[in-house]
Amino acid sequence: MKQSTEHNAILFEQARADSKTFRTAYPLSKELRNQFFTHVFKQLNQYVTKKSVAGMYPDFLKFARTCEARPEKEDDAAQLFYWWRLLNDASKNPSSNIFTEFHFNHFVFFKSHPLFLSWLHLAQNVVPGFYYVAEDLNPYGCYLVNLKNRKAVRMMLPDTNHPLPRVGSVISAVLLPFSNQLNLPVAMYEFDAGATEDIVPTLKHLHLECDKERDPFQVWLKNYMSLLLVEKYSLSGEEPWDHE
Repeated sequence: MKQSTEHNAILFEQARADSKTFRTAYPLSKELRNQFFTHVFKQLNQYVTKKSVAGMYPDFLKFARTCEARPEKEDDAAQLFYWWRLLNDASKNPSSNIFTEFHFNHFVFFKSHPLFLSWLHLAQNVVPGFYYVAEDLNPYGCYLVNLKNRKAVRMMLPDTNHPLPRVGSVISAVLLPFSNQLNLPVAMYEFDAGATEDIVPTLKHLHLECDKERDPFQVWLKNYMSLLLVEKYSLSGEEPWDHE
């Protein structure tokens, strides 16, 4: 009985804005869910986009081209590089970064909604990752497999205007935590499914090579740049040394 009472207490807490801990394993009430998407997730993305106008273009777009991202997906690569920089900065400077700026600019809201301030702290500790798209969950979500630890991940698209990545493809993404064990992508690059057979074993090898590297952001950057080249040569059928 005690265990059941504690379980119900957690569920009840997840329905209150004045709760101090955001619990990703449990659902949000409909009211809090609406507040989250309206006042937190959407506002954070708009804040990041506003800040990126000078920061992402042309620098990150040029970098995406330098790394030979697919021409039709250069914007996706640039956005992913930009979020990588934001999260890397937050990791190195936890007291002064875009998340703390966002908190300061919405101080009154977060003061009365500490549950979402807890979520913001979770979000700023995210590291970009690589995932295999295993199965569709519904029209707006899918099951992923984290290619580093083989753990299952559930992803939900917050914007229904964007299609789900193709089953059988590999993506690199920044997935922010959400309730009910769902994750929300804010930046995502989908590698062509035709390159999956080359990308998966290459990434496994890269993970082994970087096993002793302590900075996960540098590991991601090195691996992502490598996989962009793998995608290019896998689809073209060419060999890298043909151009040397």
